Amino acid sequence: MDGEPAPKQDPREHGVAVLTVATNRYLDYWKKMAASADRFLAPGSPLTFYVFTDHPKEAQQIESQLQRSRVITKSIPNLGWPDATLFRYEIFRASWYLVNEEIVMHLDADMKLVSPTPLYPGPERWPNGIAFVRHPGYRRPHLGARLHLYSRSPRMVKGDVEMWLRHGALGAWEESQESLAYVPRNRRRVYVCGGTWMGTRESLGNMVHLLTERTREDFARGVVAQWHDESHLNWFASTHRHYLFDSQKCFAVGYLNLADIEAQIVAVDKGTNRTR
Repeated sequence: MDGEPAPKQDPREHGVAVLTVATNRYLDYWKKMAASADRFLAPGSPLTFYVFTDHPKEAQQIESQLQRSRVITKSIPNLGWPDATLFRYEIFRASWYLVNEEIVMHLDADMKLVSPTPLYPGPERWPNGIAFVRHPGYRRPHLGARLHLYSRSPRMVKGDVEMWLRHGALGAWEESQESLAYVPRNRRRVYVCGGTWMGTRESLGNMVHLLTERTREDFARGVVAQWHDESHLNWFASTHRHYLFDSQKCFAVGYLNLADIEAQIVAVDKGTNRTR
């Protein structure tokens, strides 16, 4: 399923959990994300932020500045790149028992909400109780808007054709068949974003459990997927039915291919510094 129709299933009665790994300087990003989500995410719903961090006391202090949200902290080591992404599912799985909300959402620490972000349609319309977000870098508008985009950016046309020939679809698909994140060409359709994903507590818990096992198995064999947790997430998306939100919920400022949509959740530009 694609797009964001507007049936009024209301998630307010459920409560929303927001899970984030935020170690080292990423805690500063998380503070800004939490404040913006408190303002804009799932308006009217109670929110609970579960933050996995090496500075739990500092993270807890932000709760007093929030209007409708709780903060629950879980202490983890100071994880560097790429461990903070590679072991994300394992970190969440170990503390899943803490999560009580019916809707669970993962947001990267370096996200910022910039406008009201409802979760419509709600989980009753999410196949298998899971919803993903189209990756902003590989989103292309439909029909005439795409032709207009290509007319403005011939280099994008060339890059897209080359990517289709090489990968079979737009996206940073795992190419190594040694990794359990590998997706065969005939299953490559829409590449989803690792920064924003959500589902019901039960469905997302099952996904987190499965991806923990698959990531562990890769690691035990000395295999690391190119894009870590996102690579494994795209394997799951290619093999399980789900709802697909457009890139409003993982927006990148300045991308010509996003000019026809309005941002809700923006990925913060950090330059080339990826230290966590």
